[in-house]
Amino acid sequence: MRRSQISQVERGARASAWQFPLFVALGGQRDATVGRGRLSKPFLRIAMAAVTISVAAMLIAFAVARGFQREVGARTLLFAGDIQLVNLDANASYEQRPIARAQSFLPALRKMKGIRTVEPFAVKAGIIKTKEQMQGCVLKGVEIPDALNDFLPFLVRGRLPQQPEDEEDECDEVMVSAYMANLLQLDTGKALVMYFVQQPPRVRRFEIVGVYDTQMREFDAMYVLGDLRHVQALNEWDESQIGGYEVRVNGLQDLATLFPEVEGLCAYGLQQDGTLLRVVDAREKYAAIFDWLALLDTNVIVLLTLMLAVAGVNMVTALLILILERTQEIGLLKALGATGRQLRTLFVIRATRILLWGLCAGNAVGLGILLMQRQFKFVRLDPSEYYIDHVPVEMGLGAWAAINGITLAVTLVVLLVPSGLVARVSPGESMRFA
Repeated sequence: MRRSQISQVERGARASAWQFPLFVALGGQRDATVGRGRLSKPFLRIAMAAVTISVAAMLIAFAVARGFQREVGARTLLFAGDIQLVNLDANASYEQRPIARAQSFLPALRKMKGIRTVEPFAVKAGIIKTKEQMQGCVLKGVEIPDALNDFLPFLVRGRLPQQPEDEEDECDEVMVSAYMANLLQLDTGKALVMYFVQQPPRVRRFEIVGVYDTQMREFDAMYVLGDLRHVQALNEWDESQIGGYEVRVNGLQDLATLFPEVEGLCAYGLQQDGTLLRVVDAREKYAAIFDWLALLDTNVIVLLTLMLAVAGVNMVTALLILILERTQEIGLLKALGATGRQLRTLFVIRATRILLWGLCAGNAVGLGILLMQRQFKFVRLDPSEYYIDHVPVEMGLGAWAAINGITLAVTLVVLLVPSGLVARVSPGESMRFA
C-alpha cells in the first residue's frame, strides 16, 4: 500500500474515533438530555440541577467577595490614601511632625506608572463643641477642592469646599460625615466650632458646606475635611511644611507591586530637621480591615471546591446510571464493531450535554441575581458590622470565564473515570439486560 493511501486510512480512523460517537450522541439528543427510561430521567435532572446550583453559587460567592474587597478597601483608602509619606518618628498621635513640601523625588513619583495622584495633607486633633454636646475629631487638611473629588460619590447633600476668590485666603468651608451631623445636630449652612488643645488653646469657626456618608463608622465618626492651610496655621508651620503626602494608585491590585517601588524611591529621605521620611502601606496601617478582606478569598476557595465536588459527584452518578441503563445498547454497538474508546467518547459527549445545560442555567440564575443586586441592592447589611449597607458585587469577564472554564474542565476530567466502565461491558453479557 502506498504511503499516501496509508495516511488517508489513518486520517479516516482518527476521524471515525470522534465522528461516530458524535453522530450517535446527537442522534439521541432528547435521550441524552432528559434520559430515556424511568431510572435515568430523575437522576439526570438532579445532576443538571446540581450543576446549575453549583455554578450559580460559585459566581455569586466570587462576585460578593470581590465586591467587598473593592468597596470596603476603596472607602478605607479615601481617608488615608494607598501610600503615605510622613516623618519617621515614634509619634503615634495625631500631632504630626512636618516634612518639607519640596521633595526631590516628586517629579519621578508622579510619573511612575500606576500612580494616580500625589497630594499633600496634614491632620490636627480637635474638639467640636455645640450647645448640647462635645465630640472629639480630627481636622484633615487637604488642597481644596481637587483632593476631595473622590468623595463626590459619597456626598449625600451639599457640595465640596471651594477655594475663595482670593487664593491667598484660607478656605473656611468643611465637610462632615452624616454620622457626625446626626450626632451633633449639624447640617449644611450651619457653623462648626472646633477647639484645639495646645499652647495657647485655639478656636476655629468653619462653615459646613457638605455632608458625606461612606458608612465606615470608624472614619466617619472621626474626620472633618477642610483646607490644608488651616492645619498649617494651627501648627505654626509655613507654606513649605506639610504633614505628609498621600499617594493614590489606579487600583488596589496595583498596590502590592507599586509599594516596593515607591519605598525604594522615597524611603529614608533626610529632612531639613535631620529626621527621615517613612513610607506607610495603608494595608498595614489598617491591617484589621484588610486582613478581614483577605479572609474572604479563603472562604471563596473553600466554597468553590465544595461546589465543584457537588457538581462532579452528581455528574458521575448520572453517567453511571446512563451506562447501566444502556448496557444493552453498549453490547449491540460493540457487536457492530464500535471500539471501547468510541463508546467512552459517546457517553462523555452525552454527559457533556447535561453539563452544558447546567452551566447555561447556572449562569442565567447567578448572573441574574448579581444584576438585580447591583441594580436594586435588595440584600441589605448592617453598616456598623460590615462597613456597608448592602451586599456589593463585582464580576469581571475574566473571572466569569475562569469559573465556567474550570467547572467544565474539572467535571470532564472526573467523568473520564466512570466512562472507562463502558469498555468492560461484554456483548454477550449485555443481552441479560434485554
